[in-house]
Parts: sequence; C-alpha cells; structure tokens
Amino acid sequence: MKTSVKVIIIIAIILVIVLAWGIIGSSSASKIGTTCDIGVGEDGSALCWKWHRNTLGQVGDNLKDLLE
Repeated sequence: MKTSVKVIIIIAIILVIVLAWGIIGSSSASKIGTTCDIGVGEDGSALCWKWHRNTLGQVGDNLKDLLE
C-alpha cells in the first residue's frame, strides 16, 4: 500500500473520531445545566467538542446528591 493512501486513511479515521466526539458533545450540551464551550451552531447545537456543567447544573447535581 502506498504511503499516500495510508495517510489519507489515517486522516479519514481522525475526522470520523472528531465528528463522533462533536455529536456526543452536542447531545451532552443539549441537556439542562450543561454549556457548550467550543462547538458549531448556536450553543453547540450542531457539534460540540468541549462542554461543562454550568451553575444550574452544579446546583442540580448537589441537590441530587443530598436527596440520595
């Protein structure tokens, strides 16, 4: 197999991984209490690669922990 074909395959695999991570992130960011930091679309609605729990999410997590 030629080197150029190997490089193209590796790039394609990396792109698929990045796309999958963006889809997973947009699903997580769509939940109440989660904010998308780096993404595509309004607030990561299309793809989101970095997200975090915002203040509302942290309060909800703490209440959930107290009630358990």
